[in-house]
Amino acid sequence: MRRYDTSKFHGVFVAMNACYDENGRISTEKTARLAKWYETIGAKGLYVCGSTGEGLLCNVEERKQTMKAVCDAVGERLVVICHIGCAATHDSVELAAYAQECGADAISAIPSVFYKYSEAAIENHWTAMTEAADLPFFIYNIPQLTGYDLSRGLFEKMLENPKVCGVKNSSEVAHQITQFKELGGKDFIVFNGPDEQYLAGRLMGADGGIGGTYGPMPELYLKLEEYIVSGQMEKAHDLQAKILFLIYRLCSFPSMYGANKAIISLRSGIEIGQPRLPFLPVSREDSKLLELKEDIEKTIEEL
Repeated sequence: MRRYDTSKFHGVFVAMNACYDENGRISTEKTARLAKWYETIGAKGLYVCGSTGEGLLCNVEERKQTMKAVCDAVGERLVVICHIGCAATHDSVELAAYAQECGADAISAIPSVFYKYSEAAIENHWTAMTEAADLPFFIYNIPQLTGYDLSRGLFEKMLENPKVCGVKNSSEVAHQITQFKELGGKDFIVFNGPDEQYLAGRLMGADGGIGGTYGPMPELYLKLEEYIVSGQMEKAHDLQAKILFLIYRLCSFPSMYGANKAIISLRSGIEIGQPRLPFLPVSREDSKLLELKEDIEKTIEEL
């Protein structure tokens, strides 16, 4: 039995990029402006301090700054999910409590990274976070980066916790979405993670998506979701194909995060900075980048 109403956790949630000032420090002013930009475009919610948000490259205080800036800017109108996954459990617990203090709608976390933990350790890690805040908790399953793929056994144990309300499934195995949805029940939320398969994820039972490439082209994912909801599957397939090749081009740069941030800065008029090293920067003047930006905007105009 879920402890919370999960009905608001459907649709397109933009995984927000971290916003830095000219000295590479978190800019709360730019973070707030970017959150409001996504609000004007029509995003359902924001996923803050996750992979795209460079959460693991920011310290606890910097993540608190970002969380508060987003919640203060749009928290009354958009659904805000704060990623609180850290290497150390006590840091995640601190962020969980702060997310509630800020007014976030939910918290989410990857398993702790680098060390090879037992499933009992991962269960304890996540459970400690759920105990630190009275908020819905979303497991973040991204095995290609963490080295751990959420097993059915641990998943079923976590379902016994009434605060566990969903999974952000970034595994490239689409059928896991069906497994998580069926075992979790109709009010259990599954977000599609791989942007390349948004349509496939939704057809496999996902309730919506959270993605990093939504950032530079949110309008395309919003229209894709509209096509899916209205049953216009041929249009949905065609748009997913266009998105797929735009993603391929984003991935052709020294870093996808750098390309995302460059295009976001150019499109929004908010200079959000380069990604933190070791992610490589991408020049705003790169002709290939400018061509991609133009093609994204052309695709949007043609919808």
